[in-house]
Amino acid sequence: MKVKKYLIITIIVLSLLVSYVMNLKTTFANLTEKKPEPEFKNPGQRILVIVPHPDDESLGMAGVIQRAVSQNIPVKVVIVTNGDSYKKAAAVLTGHVNPTPSDFYKLGLQRQSESIAAMAELGLPKNDVVFLGFADGSTRFLWSDFWDNNVPRISGGTKSAFSPYKNVYKPGIAYTGNNLENCIQEIIKSFNPTDIYYPMADDVHPDHWAVSNFVRYAIVAMNLNVREHMFLIHHPQWPVPWLLEPNRPLLPPVDMADSNTKWQVFKLTPSEIQKKEVALKKYKSQIAVMEPFLMGFVRQNELFGTKPVINIKDVSTLPNLNQAEMPYTLFKVPAGGVLNQEIYRSADLTEMASFYYRGNELYVGMKSLAPISKKVAYHLEMRLFYKGDIKRIDIGLIGGKLYEYRKAKNSIYNVPISNPVFSKNVVWIKIDIPNTQNLNYIFMGADSIYKNKLIDKIPWNVYKVENKEASQTT
Repeated sequence: MKVKKYLIITIIVLSLLVSYVMNLKTTFANLTEKKPEPEFKNPGQRILVIVPHPDDESLGMAGVIQRAVSQNIPVKVVIVTNGDSYKKAAAVLTGHVNPTPSDFYKLGLQRQSESIAAMAELGLPKNDVVFLGFADGSTRFLWSDFWDNNVPRISGGTKSAFSPYKNVYKPGIAYTGNNLENCIQEIIKSFNPTDIYYPMADDVHPDHWAVSNFVRYAIVAMNLNVREHMFLIHHPQWPVPWLLEPNRPLLPPVDMADSNTKWQVFKLTPSEIQKKEVALKKYKSQIAVMEPFLMGFVRQNELFGTKPVINIKDVSTLPNLNQAEMPYTLFKVPAGGVLNQEIYRSADLTEMASFYYRGNELYVGMKSLAPISKKVAYHLEMRLFYKGDIKRIDIGLIGGKLYEYRKAKNSIYNVPISNPVFSKNVVWIKIDIPNTQNLNYIFMGADSIYKNKLIDKIPWNVYKVENKEASQTT
């Protein structure tokens, strides 16, 4: 068993070395980053933690949780999935090279018990850990394609469309986005938090950015006045090194400097750092397959970000859309990686821009590393928060043509959209947004698909139309 474990660790380390060699510039920049970030010391008065998988709560917030428990601050940890579709972990746990649905179910139970043990190590009792039991690896599909309750998503692991676990928030719940969102809002209402800790939409893991979207959707829909603390786990060439380095600070990835993120650090005491390491080692199913990565988060501090609402300018003059540099850029997305083929560069999204023209014409621009390709499908998705109502718009750019999708009961269909405007690496889409006078916020993101695989995304952010009169007087 030890030989098998060392072999797995060796393979992981070699894979990391290959990845780092192919991205030396980014790796070195993250390794040598010295820029300090502002510190916050107050973890909150009523803390709600919402994470995608068992172990994320310790990776991101073991220090915050144990500090809060030591100060008798109420903490509730909500874990959206049981992490039960992770094939490698299921294979190691059961000894089956090709795990069965029953094996994935066993992994889910194992990972639940690991979270309970880790939280107990931090002083948090079992009753304050809530498992929602949704399907691991499916939350992005619930967010985009399986929202309504009439068509649930089937788990890739347990092969069930309903939660098969008895010890979850709602046993037997159907795997739909609406159900997941309702669970999150119900827990928020009953717990009444002052601070919510949840994943960052920039995280490259689909479960992480999808859970981020569900939580931020709830915060906007409920008009909550809470402090938000977003944590990052999965990002290329970060953190470095993937080793136990308790005397090293955890600092933001250098390539997220223009990502609309304001960072803060929560410094840990030596005993909190030590206890975080002990807690992480309770996740035995994950230690067996990714110990170096987990230990990379045992640092001097924990790192959190906030995402300010972005203002979209309301302009009186239509700019030139046929230029290489997009006007009214909102933020930039980290680009590059190990895939350097041209088609992947066309799917590598790097920038988003937007502005309003004539009151209701919303222009959205996207930029990629290589010219926009007809072989890549580009999607633009929106949630429109009106006064007392929420609608959605879903648009696809496929083969150079725009399509609208009716993905949920609240979809707005047949919205007037223009032909796309192309300029090499840039594409602009114009959408006539209805009822803008009652529109409070736009929650928006984009992605690229090649051969039915998600290649890249533009993280979801919350937007508000900048008042034209106010902008002209400043």
